[in-house]
Amino acid sequence: MELIMTGLDHRRADLGIREQFALTREKTAQVLKSIKEIDNIGGCVIISTCNRTELYASVSDNGTFEPTKTLLKALDSSCGFEYYFTEKTGETTIDHLCRVASGLDSQIIGDHQIITQVREALEFSREQNCTDSYIETLFKTAVKAAKIIKTTVILKLIGTDSIPNKAVEKIKRIYPLSSRNAVVIGNGHMGRLVSELLIRERVNVTVTLREYKKGIIQIPKSAETIRYSERYKAIERADIVISATTSPHYTLSYYDLNELTKLPDIFVDLAVPRDIEPSVKEISGITLLTIDDISGENRKLPQESIQRIEAIIREYVERYKRWKEFKSRSQKSGVMILTSDF
Repeated sequence: MELIMTGLDHRRADLGIREQFALTREKTAQVLKSIKEIDNIGGCVIISTCNRTELYASVSDNGTFEPTKTLLKALDSSCGFEYYFTEKTGETTIDHLCRVASGLDSQIIGDHQIITQVREALEFSREQNCTDSYIETLFKTAVKAAKIIKTTVILKLIGTDSIPNKAVEKIKRIYPLSSRNAVVIGNGHMGRLVSELLIRERVNVTVTLREYKKGIIQIPKSAETIRYSERYKAIERADIVISATTSPHYTLSYYDLNELTKLPDIFVDLAVPRDIEPSVKEISGITLLTIDDISGENRKLPQESIQRIEAIIREYVERYKRWKEFKSRSQKSGVMILTSDF
């Protein structure tokens, strides 16, 4: 089986393009199942984050597979988007996923959220019965390499970093945060993180709650809560608004904001696809920051560290190759092996 990937990311596709390929869990499940049904596909995984949408698949050696065309077809997207996609095969696929999982290809170098997102992408595909031993071992290899890179190189150099961290840092450069009032729309992982960071800066935080949200809802200590439907009332009393949901629709519109008697100074949109209608930036007196504005500033790694990272990635690419060779020999001899736990 050969490993193949296709995907677009922040380096070739701006936010306006990426948000068109941001997938919900329901859509991801649908696409995974449609691709897994193709005759020569052994397994597949989709990673969909604010920085990228990527498909990884294992393909039988005697089969043909056009990953980009297949993915675009499954997404009912125009073939005109092919320009934004990059394809990789074999060892370059392993190398690429190691970099992705380590946060080396993120807009924020060393983004500590991505390794969890890679792991969760594999788990989600497994729940849909869409993985095989090649895909399982590929992702486990990349996660293991990422852990080594993070603990031995990145954490020692730049510590932990993430989009919520960058967002709060960016706002702090505009004006002092202490005693400001902030409304955070969305109480998912991103919303909780940014709320906690703001509270540490002595900001008065109000978090919106969806009326229909199921399961356990975690709200940071000392944060106030309001119903999502009351968000515009709360915004009139706020200095800062941060929206971080997975909604397919705008959480804040130009028309509704323009009707308010008082507006916050800063709006921050951490969602892909965007939560805040882009034309909001045309309202006089406000600043609107998107995820690309937040992630645009980055730190460079020294050459010595880059060399260390390259050596780790080469080591784990070789580990995958050895596992694959062993699997091939075992199959020829009639011995069954499971995914590697190296």
